[in-house]
Amino acid sequence: MASGEDRRPRKAFVWTLLTIVAGVGGATGAIAIGGSGTYDMPPFRAELRAWPATSGKTEIAVRAPVIGRARAEAGTHNAPIDFRVTIVGVSGSATASELAALRNPRDLMTVLARNDSAAVRAFAIKLGVLALGGGIVGGVVVSFGRWRRIVGAAVIGLIAVALVGVAVKATYNADAFAKTHFVVDRGSLDILPSSLPTL
Repeated sequence: MASGEDRRPRKAFVWTLLTIVAGVGGATGAIAIGGSGTYDMPPFRAELRAWPATSGKTEIAVRAPVIGRARAEAGTHNAPIDFRVTIVGVSGSATASELAALRNPRDLMTVLARNDSAAVRAFAIKLGVLALGGGIVGGVVVSFGRWRRIVGAAVIGLIAVALVGVAVKATYNADAFAKTHFVVDRGSLDILPSSLPTL
């Protein structure tokens, strides 16, 4: 028969495992629910979306009233998260080459990559805050009032998302869009950018 002392390490291991699962699960759920936002990515305005996945894909899209959505996707990174970038508006100061990029996924990714640092940073911070909050919620579920489990789950959730972010940054390859083409819901890409809202 196991003594109380024999059971203590096993019990501690179980609680540690539960805290890890709660932290990662809470962070994952929070990002799945709230991982979106709209940002200026000059000369465009774009909606960014992220959700947990196993594929490591990015979808780039242009949304306009007449065509619905023009979209293309590619396997761009090796990390358990997918992204969607949807162009929803264009600045009146956009150059002819920037407007022409709206018809080609690779060219559009090139334009976005030149001016996306502020938006990407703001979105990454949002995902980090979501992960922290989700980890706290997960920790509360398994804590039974023990603040160390809550803090532990929150930190674990944040670390998990930070590691995913590092993997995305290290492996991201925008050139994966080189052989892709936009698929349009209806109509033709020829109406872009005149059908996009002007910022």
